[in-house]
Amino acid sequence: MKKTLALFMATAMFAPSAFAAEITPYVGVGLVIDKAGTSAKRVRFDPSQIQGPDMSTIGNAFIPNAGSDMDFDMAFAGEITAGVKIGNVRAELEAAIRSASEDDYEIYNGDIVSTIMGTSLPGITLPTEIETSTSVRHNSYLFNMYYDFDLGDSNWTPYIGAGVGFGVYRQKASVEIDVDDAALAAISQIPGVSGIISQIPFGEMEVANDTLYEFEWQVGIGTAYNFTENWAMDIGYRFNSSNVADEFVYAHEIKVGARYTF
Repeated sequence: MKKTLALFMATAMFAPSAFAAEITPYVGVGLVIDKAGTSAKRVRFDPSQIQGPDMSTIGNAFIPNAGSDMDFDMAFAGEITAGVKIGNVRAELEAAIRSASEDDYEIYNGDIVSTIMGTSLPGITLPTEIETSTSVRHNSYLFNMYYDFDLGDSNWTPYIGAGVGFGVYRQKASVEIDVDDAALAAISQIPGVSGIISQIPFGEMEVANDTLYEFEWQVGIGTAYNFTENWAMDIGYRFNSSNVADEFVYAHEIKVGARYTF
């Protein structure tokens, strides 16, 4: 009986130290190089949507998400994180500012008058170039879980992880209509033509502007280098994705960050 009681007491004293794990809070900041892509399309110019000679209806000819594939430029993003480390597991909250944009892309280059009228008019030509541009800016708020691999005495700590949350997406598509100034001045003197030409909204025109709230997720892999007990540098790759207005949106990201453990 005494042996049994002694064994029970020893087990009870040992159990908390065996199963308890130290909870260590940390904060971090990161700079991200971002290459985004999407299944959404560019704006398409369809002059058949213009109602006869009424050039004020030219806006109907710019159809969002109906043109060719988009190709976003490389961009930078920033993030802040706060979390706790429990053994080899880290749980954190992340707030990030991301963006994606595309340089001006030509969707029309020709005589806008003959294109709209369906035939060439003697002495009436107006060389016109139309370009479109698209930008997406979004703030993301994610809950991430990571598993750190312990390499013993090494200063390096590889990790894998995943996160879920939501993003606030602000999408804007615009077109810019540029014409030959000399040709415009010439045909503006022709009776009956100046009134029609004056209806064309030269310059930049906004085609779409939406703010959407969408589910967002990411997976990643990387490693941290521990300079001291408190400071570490974090280098990693992530794949971030969402469905925005039923279109697949994604980003390949390289992150460089710093982390402070309390």
